[in-house]
Amino acid sequence: MGLHLHRAERTDALVDGLGALLVSPPADPFALDLVLVPARGVERWLSQRLSHVLGAGSGGDGVCAGVEFRSPASLIAEITGTDGDDPWSPDAMSWPLLSVIDASLDEDWCRILATHLGHFHDGDDAQVRRGRRYAVARRLAGLFASYARQRPAMLADWLDGGCGDGAGGQLDPDLAWQPPLWRALAAAIPADPPHVRHR
Repeated sequence: MGLHLHRAERTDALVDGLGALLVSPPADPFALDLVLVPARGVERWLSQRLSHVLGAGSGGDGVCAGVEFRSPASLIAEITGTDGDDPWSPDAMSWPLLSVIDASLDEDWCRILATHLGHFHDGDDAQVRRGRRYAVARRLAGLFASYARQRPAMLADWLDGGCGDGAGGQLDPDLAWQPPLWRALAAAIPADPPHVRHR
């Protein structure tokens, strides 16, 4: 298995080159070509663009199949054997975060999130809102994981009691619940926070 690294100033040039590279299928019909992408949105866009080249007939309507899209972090974790060891991965973080959210619903700083989850409501609407607790926790875990990758200094500032936005400013008031939630989550997970682990 070889590793090919392609660079270009424009993404459409990269896609055209990738399409030309993948247009001839491998000898093994069950082998997958591995393509690393930075985000799910790029994966969707790339697979749509490749479907115009891979298996396309005269109408240009093909199928992007036999291609596995992965993030660089997931590949490195698999290679190093640490793919199941990261307590700060979104999946691992979701359940502790849900517990932290449930324990914090009556805190003043958590009022916006608690209202979103129907904590102060009654009736059918409240049931619907409470029913999405795990989905909200999972979404927030993914958000915190992306902060850890893209803005680790912001999370370190939050742990030190700050509430910066990672770009030199302060968070908007409607987002001010995120730093205390992060601090509570970091206290609930018995591991070094992501910025320490990454260092």
